[in-house]
Amino acid sequence: MSSSAIQDSPRLSASSLLFAHDAVARPGYERTRLQRGIVHLGLGAFHRAHQALYTDAVIAQGDLRWGILGVSLRDPRVSDVLARQDTLYSVTARHGDEARMRVVGALRGALFAPRDLGQVMAAIADPSVSIVTSTVTEKGYSQHPATADLDIDDADMRHDIAHPESPRTTLGVLAAGIRSRPTGSALTLVCCDNMAGNGDTLRRLLVQYADLFDARLARRIESDIGCPNSMVDRIVPAATPASLDWAAARLGLRDEAAIVCEPFTQWVIEDRFAGLRPAWEDAGALLTSDVRPYQAMKLRLLNGTHSALAYAGQLCGLDTVADAMAHPLTGRFARRLMLEDLHATVAPPPGYDVLAYCHDLLERFENPSLAHRTQQIAMDGTQKIPVRWLPALRESLAAGVERPQLERALASWLHYLATGRSDSGTTLVISDPGADALAARVRQAANDVDAANAALAHGPVFGTQPWPPAFAERLAGHLSTLRHGGMTALLAG
Repeated sequence: MSSSAIQDSPRLSASSLLFAHDAVARPGYERTRLQRGIVHLGLGAFHRAHQALYTDAVIAQGDLRWGILGVSLRDPRVSDVLARQDTLYSVTARHGDEARMRVVGALRGALFAPRDLGQVMAAIADPSVSIVTSTVTEKGYSQHPATADLDIDDADMRHDIAHPESPRTTLGVLAAGIRSRPTGSALTLVCCDNMAGNGDTLRRLLVQYADLFDARLARRIESDIGCPNSMVDRIVPAATPASLDWAAARLGLRDEAAIVCEPFTQWVIEDRFAGLRPAWEDAGALLTSDVRPYQAMKLRLLNGTHSALAYAGQLCGLDTVADAMAHPLTGRFARRLMLEDLHATVAPPPGYDVLAYCHDLLERFENPSLAHRTQQIAMDGTQKIPVRWLPALRESLAAGVERPQLERALASWLHYLATGRSDSGTTLVISDPGADALAARVRQAANDVDAANAALAHGPVFGTQPWPPAFAERLAGHLSTLRHGGMTALLAG
């Protein structure tokens, strides 16, 4: 189907779904009977290809209590597109020539919080809603990256402290909704972002925020609101015009919210809910008493290697993760980083074959069907690196162990921020609100030793605990290599 034919195709909707191609799986339930039991904050592609699919599978088994109200917090485009499509969208799990497409019907509304704030807060306050899930990225929880406490200097957070009735932040929206809920109505908040102890972190930050204007609300959150930790895993690239055209041709309808992702999916949730919940385990999720080993394994091995590939790929002019894995230098770098450095820092769950997990990850990274852009993964590094790399580095250095590939990865990130250019001289698009101050420290240093020490002294990212001088010297050496020979020289050793 040509691009012009795709544009002329009917839009996906409840009425046009009848005309979708026969191979496409459809919702196996009557959507008009679907009740709203979940509110989700952060209506991006990941949620729609992950938690929403698990919930869709539960609904298809006959439990119609768990329709999802999806809420966009920053950008109305996704919620507006979904509203035009009767909140239907397609997800295709693709690897090579194999592809499975399904239309998801679990969404029962799509709102944009700044425009529809009253409806959003009313939904969270509704006692028939017993779950609020969130995927708002690490920076969406108003957490100071160095102290891990509430960032009260953030402009939107200052607004919410002064005006809790008209919030702008994730925490503010949650607190306002909870404040209006009837006493005794059970609510569980399930954070699905890549943060260690994400549920515990969400509870702590929400209590810190509420304490600033309503101590009674803070105590209620502490005692009555469930905040289980969770780990989520699926590679879901942002949509592109090419992926939307491909999906439309396969669907037979125009779907402006279409998602193409990998087949693999995993969800591990701490079984610590305040009240009712969907039987997500019947859809393949794992309920456990301790999520921490799964979180650490995923954050370090998947996310940590992903970030390293992103910065190496950006500096080498490689657009996608698959491109970076296919490149002889960056592909070898990723394998060595994961198998030699990061693997050794992980204590896996009992009975879990972490080495097999590593090899599966590397195979997933090589998936040629996913145009997962290195630029997308490279975003917001000042929020991600303190979680994905620095704990492993701290632990290793404290034990007297060097991590050569991880140290190279750190140097490549600093070089990426400081120069803003690839090795060929192409200007790079750096999207990270916290990057300017760190990059300036590196750029303004008189030499590489000073640059390394200046970077490591940047508390918002590297914390206040001093780093070992020998480590700083090695980092300076890598910065010098990058300055004189680029990534080729850094990775050639």
